[in-house]
Amino acid sequence: MREAIAILTGGFLYSAILGGYMLLFYEEIVGLSRAFRVRSRLSAARKRYRDEDAMTRHLDMVLQATMGGAIKSAHFIWLCGLLFFGVCVVALRSMEAASAIAAAFACALLPYTVLRIKLEIMRKKSSYEGEAFVGNFLSAYRISSCNIFEAMEKTGKSKQKTKSCSELMVRILLEIRGSANHVEISRATGKFAYAINTNWGRMLAYNIKLAVTRGTNISLALEDILIQLREAKAACEERKRVNAEAARIVKFFIPALYCLSVFMSVRQVGISLERYIYNQIFTAQGFMMFTAAVLLFVLNLVLLELVNNQQFDY
Repeated sequence: MREAIAILTGGFLYSAILGGYMLLFYEEIVGLSRAFRVRSRLSAARKRYRDEDAMTRHLDMVLQATMGGAIKSAHFIWLCGLLFFGVCVVALRSMEAASAIAAAFACALLPYTVLRIKLEIMRKKSSYEGEAFVGNFLSAYRISSCNIFEAMEKTGKSKQKTKSCSELMVRILLEIRGSANHVEISRATGKFAYAINTNWGRMLAYNIKLAVTRGTNISLALEDILIQLREAKAACEERKRVNAEAARIVKFFIPALYCLSVFMSVRQVGISLERYIYNQIFTAQGFMMFTAAVLLFVLNLVLLELVNNQQFDY
């Protein structure tokens, strides 16, 4: 107990002494840090504009789209590495080396998997905001006398029906206003296109880049995007109508048909329900057929969801 009190007292005294020195020489410390910062400004500028490797660039895009750039790619890689190391150390106590490494690798990929799922959900949600968002952007662009920055600001404020796209627009507006460099403007608009991942998103991002860098009037281009989105909406409704009958067959008719087969086997063939369940589940042939039927049923449901719930695009 005395040793702990002595350690705490010593730590407090040394901290007080260090804090006093920092208060006394605060201006000198600040001036020294500024001098070091000025000396490294050229290398920092080169690092800012250098080409990143594919993995870092991909992680930056994913983190920017899902978390607004709150976490950098280097920190995210360190987090995954620490997770891998921690799980590997714990797993090695009770598992073989290969199994422990495999389990640690799977756990290290979990953060990226969660971010990827979040990104795909956000992309799908944002894609269906296309018609309303482009319409609002075109109206704001015309009202502001073709001032692209005012149009982006007004569109970012209106979040009633276009929350995801408006939040993305605010992010790229902050990045574009803070820089006049064409490379950074291209990166900012590229992040917008990557976050939505649709043809209309890429076209809108390209036109915004033209308006910012060259001052081009993009009214006609925005009108063309809006027209194509309206045509795509009609095609999407037609696709849902055509596939509605197939969806009803898969969701309702197939389970009802299976229940009818059970009823007919018990009622007409004379097999007891217990015997039918035993043959279906506890025999090799019956269990294989039942598993195949369930897997095909789930596969049909997945295919229907993929067809009917595609991203809204043209």
